Amino acid sequence: MTNGVLANGALFGLSQRNNGQYFLLDVATGGTLWTSAGRQASNAAIVKAGETLFVLEDDAELIVGRTSEAGFEEIQRYDVADTATWAHPTISGNRVFIKDASTLTLWTFD
Repeated sequence: MTNGVLANGALFGLSQRNNGQYFLLDVATGGTLWTSAGRQASNAAIVKAGETLFVLEDDAELIVGRTSEAGFEEIQRYDVADTATWAHPTISGNRVFIKDASTLTLWTFD
C-alpha cells in the first residue's frame, strides 16, 4: 500500500522486506542505492514538497526529511494522531493536513 516518490533522479519508498525497509533505487539503472534497517513501518504514505519528504507511517508517526545517495536524513519526527493513519498527508504551504481513523488535524510548521 506504500507509494514511492521520485527524489533527485531516484525512487524512494518502503518495501515489505525485513518487516518494512526504506530504500532508494537509481531510476536509470534499477540498482539499489541503499536500504534502511528493517522493521521501520508496515505502510507509509510518502509526499514530496520541494526537496523535503513527508513520510506518514500508519502508526501515526510523521517523519520529515531528505534523501540522497548516502541515505535518508531525518529532520524531525512527530506523533500526529491517536489512531492509525492510512491517508496521505496533504501539504499546503506551511500546513500539513493529517487524517487518522476518526479525525482530520491541521499541523502548522514555521
